Amino acid sequence: MSKKYVLMSKSVFTPILFCLLAVSLVGAQTSFTKDDYNLAMRMTLKFFGGQRCGNTHNWMLVDNPNAVSNTCHLGDEYKGHDVTGGWHDCGDHIKVATTMGYAAVSLLTAYDVWPKAFEDEHDQIYGPPNHIADVLDEVKIATDFFMKSFPDENTFVYYVGNGSYDHQEWVTSAYQSTRPVDKGGDPRPSYAASDKGGAQAANYASALALMAMRYPNKAYAAQCSTAAVRIHKFARKYQDNISIPEFYASPNSEVSDEHALMCILLYRLTWNESYKTEALQIMNNKWESNSALAWDTVADILYYYLAKIDPAADNGNHGYYRDFLRKNVQSGISGTNSYGIPWKWFKSNWGTNKLASGSAFAAALYVDLIQSGVITEGETKAESAGAYNKKIVDYMLGANEWKHPFIHGFKDDMYFRVHHRNAMGRDDNPSTEVKNVADFLFKSGALIGGPATEGVFENKIEGGAAYVETESGCDYNAPFVAALANIIATLDPKTVVTVPDTTNPGDTTLSVRETSLAISANSRLSIKLTSNRLTLKSTNGENSGYAKVEIFNVSGRKIFSTGINNKSNGVTTFTKPLPSAVYFVKLSGPAGVRRITAVVK
Repeated sequence: MSKKYVLMSKSVFTPILFCLLAVSLVGAQTSFTKDDYNLAMRMTLKFFGGQRCGNTHNWMLVDNPNAVSNTCHLGDEYKGHDVTGGWHDCGDHIKVATTMGYAAVSLLTAYDVWPKAFEDEHDQIYGPPNHIADVLDEVKIATDFFMKSFPDENTFVYYVGNGSYDHQEWVTSAYQSTRPVDKGGDPRPSYAASDKGGAQAANYASALALMAMRYPNKAYAAQCSTAAVRIHKFARKYQDNISIPEFYASPNSEVSDEHALMCILLYRLTWNESYKTEALQIMNNKWESNSALAWDTVADILYYYLAKIDPAADNGNHGYYRDFLRKNVQSGISGTNSYGIPWKWFKSNWGTNKLASGSAFAAALYVDLIQSGVITEGETKAESAGAYNKKIVDYMLGANEWKHPFIHGFKDDMYFRVHHRNAMGRDDNPSTEVKNVADFLFKSGALIGGPATEGVFENKIEGGAAYVETESGCDYNAPFVAALANIIATLDPKTVVTVPDTTNPGDTTLSVRETSLAISANSRLSIKLTSNRLTLKSTNGENSGYAKVEIFNVSGRKIFSTGINNKSNGVTTFTKPLPSAVYFVKLSGPAGVRRITAVVK
C-alpha cells in the first residue's frame, strides 16, 4: 500500500491511501508513435521558453492574461554590469550556473549528434519558422547570458537571486519582480567568483563552443567562439568547483570531466592541437565516473567526444574512454527494474527521472558510436542500449506504474503535479493546501522529478517528498530531450533546416572541390579533394610554405595525415574512398596554419 491521489473534476487531486494497482486500472497509453515522440519533443523543448528570465519572451508570462508584465527581473546586475536574461533554475526564479551550463551542453550535444531530430516550427518568439532549429532558438537565451556572465577576465557571475527570498511567495516571476527584495523582487543579489568556479565556467565554454560550430549565423557563431576561448582561460586558471548557497552546496569534487570536455570541444572548434593535448592530460589516469549524467557530471558526454575523435584514446593506463562509456551504460542496464528505471544504480533519490534520463542519454551516445562505425560492439550490444534508452523515454511518457506521463501536460494529462510557479500562473500566494489541489494555467512540458522511493509517488507540490519528487528544471528536461532525440532521428528523421557553418571565424572559406592558397608572392598551392584522392599542386613546383596536411571529419576525428614534399607536387590515393560528407583540410608549416572546408559529393 502507498499514498496516492484519485483524479477529481478539473484535474483536482485529493490525498488518500489506496493500492497502487487502482491507478493502473485507468485506461492509458503505454506504447507510442512517432507523432507522440514529436509532440513530446516540442513540449519538452518549449519548456525552456517558460524558463526564460528578463525581456526574452517567456511564453508563460506572455500568454498569461493576468500577468502584470511580459518580462521579469530586469534589474539583475552585478556592480552595474547587466546580467539579465538566461533561464530560471527550476520552478523557482533564481539563475544558477551549475544547472544552466549542464542543460545547455546537453541540448547542444543532442543537436550536434542528432540534428535530424529537431524541427524549425517557429522563431525565437514563437512566430513563423526562421530557418534555425527550435532547439538553437531556445539555447541562444542561455548562451547570450553566458557571455554576459564574465564582466572581466577574472570575474564570473555564477548565481543571481537568493533562494530564501525567492521562496517566500508562490507568485509568477513577473509579479515577484515588483515585490520587495526580501520577497525576491528587484534588484536581486548576485554572486561572483574570482578564484573558483572553473567547472561551471567550463560548461559555459563547452556550450559556447558547440553553439559556435552549429549556429547558422556566422556573426553570432564568431561571438560564441571568442567567448568560449576567453572563458577557457578563466576555467583553467580557477579550476575548482563552486558551491551554490542553499541548493547546490555539495557539488562533485571531480571536475576533470567538465574541463576535458571544454578542451576537446575547443579542439573541434579551432583544430588547435594544444586543446586536444590538454584534454588528454587532464584525463590522464582518470577512470570511469560510475555515475549517471547530471548537473555535476558530464563524463559520458566527454567519453563520447573523445572516442569520436580517436576510438583508441585512453587514460594512459589502458583505460579506454569508449569502454568507460560502455561500462556506465551497462551499469544502468544492469540496475533496472521491470519498468526500465535503474534504481539499483542511483546514488540519489532527488529527481530520479532526471537521473534515469541522463543514463538514457548516455546509452544513446553509445549506440551512435556503434552505428556510425566509430567503435565495434563490446559486451554491451547496441540493441540492448537502444532498448534501454527507449524504455526510459516511454516511462516518462506514461509507460510506468501509474500509467500517467511524467511530462507535465503531455497529451493533456496533468495528473502528476509539478512544482512550477509560472505554470500555475497565480499571483495570490496560495496556501500549501491550495497549491496541492489547484489547477495549472499551462501544460508546461516539464519533466517531473519522479518517485523518491521505487513504486511510491506522493504527487504533492509542497510537503512530504515534494522537493525531490515534483520539482522540475532545466537540468531535468535537457537530458530527456537528448534521449528522445536519438529515437526521433531514427524513427522520423527531419530535414536539417540549415547547413551549419563549422569553419572557424576568420578562416578563408574556399571552393568545395578545388582552390588555391598563397605560399608567397610568386607561388600558390592548389588543393583538390575527391572521394578517392587528395591532390596538391604548386604553381612553380615548390611548396616551401606548408609541411603537413591533415584531413578531419566533422566530429574532429583525424582520418588522414601526411608530410608535404617541398620540391614536388603530390597526389595521394586513398585506400578506402571517402564517403560523401563535409571534411576539413588543415595545412601547417612556415606559412602558418590554414583550414579549408571541403565537400565530397
